[in-house]
Amino acid sequence: MWLRALVSVLAFTVLSAWPMSVGHAACPERPACEGCGCKGGPGYRGPDQKCVGFKNLDKVCGNPPTRCVFENAPGTGLNRECAMPAKRLPADAAK
Repeated sequence: MWLRALVSVLAFTVLSAWPMSVGHAACPERPACEGCGCKGGPGYRGPDQKCVGFKNLDKVCGNPPTRCVFENAPGTGLNRECAMPAKRLPADAAK
């Protein structure tokens, strides 16, 4: 009887701790990113106070981007692969 309870407790402990340990092992410890560029963009804030993406960078900020404020601190966007959820292929593309 006590063996069954012990096995149940051990199984619960292992299964509940497993996702946390895998997630922490995949992502290195870095301070939280703030501002434009944290999700992998170029790191510029436009005149409308919104972050500007690569696609609109020349149009909104100019070339060189003098109409925008550069916020992208060194190292931002480095956690993107492990911090963002994995992209899944559509079912028909996987075939």
